[in-house]
Amino acid sequence: MSVQRALVKSEQFLKAAKVMLAAEMADTCVIACYYTVFWAAIAMLHYVGIRKQQWRHGDLRTAFGLECVKRRKLCPPEFGELLGDLYYLRSEAAYKLETTSLKKAERALRKTEAFVQHAKEVCR
Repeated sequence: MSVQRALVKSEQFLKAAKVMLAAEMADTCVIACYYTVFWAAIAMLHYVGIRKQQWRHGDLRTAFGLECVKRRKLCPPEFGELLGDLYYLRSEAAYKLETTSLKKAERALRKTEAFVQHAKEVCR
């Protein structure tokens, strides 16, 4: 997978998150936000030469935090935290009976948009 293909996949999930929020489907919005950031993080890792055929969620969070946040300082620490926060929100949205609030989904989408914008700037 190339950097550009990962960014395209990230953009597709971002579009889905926006549609879901507009439809007031908060759970599916935060799930799409997580996968948006997941693919944007993969793009940045590939950009710095760290590639895998398939990423596991925990491995991605660890590698992104180590390589893109700590070692290379391509991203602020809050982006490393966002990956973990969205993973948690995604899990709650997918597996718990309670519905995610629209306010949480809106906040997640704003942060996700900032993450993707940053990823596109890094990967130029």
